[in-house]
Amino acid sequence: MVRSSAIALILVILSASLVLAEQVAGPVADSGAAEQEAAREEEATGKEDVDNPHALFERIGVFVVRKGPANPNQERAEELIEEYIAQGVYSREDLLEKVRRESPAVVARLVIDLSRQRLFLLNNSDQVLGEYKVSTGVPGYPTPVGGFTIVNKAVYAYSKKYEADMYHWMGLTRNGDIGLHALKGSGYERRLGRRASHGCIRLAREDARYLYSILPIGMPVDIVPALAEVEYYEPITDEDLLRLIEEYLGASYQPLIVF
Repeated sequence: MVRSSAIALILVILSASLVLAEQVAGPVADSGAAEQEAAREEEATGKEDVDNPHALFERIGVFVVRKGPANPNQERAEELIEEYIAQGVYSREDLLEKVRRESPAVVARLVIDLSRQRLFLLNNSDQVLGEYKVSTGVPGYPTPVGGFTIVNKAVYAYSKKYEADMYHWMGLTRNGDIGLHALKGSGYERRLGRRASHGCIRLAREDARYLYSILPIGMPVDIVPALAEVEYYEPITDEDLLRLIEEYLGASYQPLIVF
């Protein structure tokens, strides 16, 4: 009798778990090509992260834009160079590495601009760190405006309602109605930059994979009709950063005077 009750309890728990999973991001398909492909992509992403110089930041919840330059802006670069030289760092290579590693471009929130059909990564100063084409909802299936957060993530999810394979899902609602994701194949990518979805935010497969790797659950996401203005973060160029280091090293160099 006890054994039968225990088995019944386990079955109830499993059934409830499946219902919850379906509510969150749609039912996950049976083991097959889609899941295997998603697993391969996740493994490849993990291998890329092995040599990630910002891994420490990400482990403590600071998420860094790794695509493109990680240089600070001009003002911050000067502050850091002065600071490290004062600490006795005189190697050109060491200064370059430290300035880049200690000055990550940190994502504070996402903004999805429906008028531009773009997703913007913003820092704490509301400057754009990254920009990506998206497709949001067509008339009759509007993408809702408002403030959201990423509430769940799945490398692969399946929409029973629209019979669609979704990759690198980042859900914005717990019922699975709205989220960011890529689709199977690449044909849909030709329509990015135009409204084409049933309300979700579609991304190119490469962009979805990258954003999935750096954006945590809890990341704020604002969906707006239009941004009034867009200010882009301007990191110092590699050439100017190297020139600045050379200037500071030259100014700090004191020749030894022998009497």
